[in-house]
Amino acid sequence: MYHRRVEREILFTGIGGQGIQLAARTLAEAAIADGRRAQLFSSYGGMMRGGNSDAFLVVADDAITSPPVVGTAWAAVVMHHEHAAGVWPKLTESSLTLINRSVVAAECRPGTGAVVEIDALDIATGLGAPVAASLVLIGALVGATGVVSADALLDSAARVLPSYRAEAAAVNRRALEAGLATTNLGHPAWSRAEVPS
Repeated sequence: MYHRRVEREILFTGIGGQGIQLAARTLAEAAIADGRRAQLFSSYGGMMRGGNSDAFLVVADDAITSPPVVGTAWAAVVMHHEHAAGVWPKLTESSLTLINRSVVAAECRPGTGAVVEIDALDIATGLGAPVAASLVLIGALVGATGVVSADALLDSAARVLPSYRAEAAAVNRRALEAGLATTNLGHPAWSRAEVPS
């Protein structure tokens, strides 16, 4: 039976301190746990806080052929508008963008594709962990697309943390759960024909 390889390119953008790198690693770890392939590339400025923080993740059901820095993207996760201008040209009519409505300026929106806006910072603050806002947005992405399973995503909350941050796993899991609860599967990442047998 012929199997067409499918790759899902996801861009993450924000500023340092918003958890962009943790969110991207969490999603990549979940993809691997689901038996998919993942390739992750990160880019960030020299400042600890406030500088650019970007990540490029490719998730596939077979060997990955796209480079991790991609020309077009299937989805984008936008935590802050300051460095988002480079993301918009990479989106297509079929792309999905998740926006942190708590922070991203109202006039900063992509000109194409579907947009889901989540009050990620407000939700994370309500959980007592504003630094977990990016995980709320990742949960929303998974809820909307099924790019990874909810179980793999939730289990990855602890696996991606170094031992000295292990106490953050519980609240990070709650942030992922809160994000999952904000969306329904409206933009499936994989059709039945695209799931490897």
